[in-house]
Amino acid sequence: MAVQTAQKGSPSPADKMLIRAWLHSKSDNTRRAYERVALALLAHAGKPLADVTLPDLQNWSDSLKGAASSRRMAMAAVKSLIAFGAETEMLTRNVGQALRLDRERDSLHERILSQEQVATLIDMEKCPRRRALLRLLYVMGLRISEACRLTWRDVTRRQQGGVASVFGKGSKTRPVEIPAKLYKELVALRVDTEPKAPVVPGHNGGPLSHDAAHRIVKRAGKRAGLPSSFSAHWLRHAHVSHSLDRGAHVHAVQRSVGHASLATTTRYAHVQDGDGSGKFLD
Repeated sequence: MAVQTAQKGSPSPADKMLIRAWLHSKSDNTRRAYERVALALLAHAGKPLADVTLPDLQNWSDSLKGAASSRRMAMAAVKSLIAFGAETEMLTRNVGQALRLDRERDSLHERILSQEQVATLIDMEKCPRRRALLRLLYVMGLRISEACRLTWRDVTRRQQGGVASVFGKGSKTRPVEIPAKLYKELVALRVDTEPKAPVVPGHNGGPLSHDAAHRIVKRAGKRAGLPSSFSAHWLRHAHVSHSLDRGAHVHAVQRSVGHASLATTTRYAHVQDGDGSGKFLD
């Protein structure tokens, strides 16, 4: 994270109310990250949001450290906060509207694994429980938080495999197919027959924490020789890319992974060898 919550001062009651209203419908992870950004801005400016000016925002932006993506996220969050305040008339003006975000280089292709790399990653994991987590993330395209939250109460058995009711980003629920082979692997892990039992349990049989799942994924990536930046989200990227490569309809992939915009899904439709449009013209 590029910003840290500063120690000096504290938000005014009006700012606390505004931040709370702005974060109300966001996910837990987003709320925590965005709240840190908002508090860091207020501490840096040393004044209430109502008195913050464009130069204040620019000075704060120039002070940000860390990766370009983290800085961009922080700036986008602040623009969202101030725009929300202006729209709800909790602020008199939207001074963030003039704050420009640098266009980020699209590096998505650098985070898409080949099908061979994914196979190696999974095959090298010998623990059935940890292997099931990797398979779940890849085959179903779940976010790591969605995989950790998934319980057997959310799963419905079908003639071939099953279907999971996944509670995801934006507090939206979507059905995601569980192919027969993966379903059998998950059932084989099940010890607790309670509906609230986790589909992929932790080492003690209880719910798998986000941190524990992250460690499983990172260790698997290191073992397979993947970059240190490898994360669970790379497996979600691979799910979308490989599904499209194998002929899945883009709308079906969009529904399965829960992309709000079709444009997000179509970014993964990358050009294959011999698959360019030029061949139709030569």
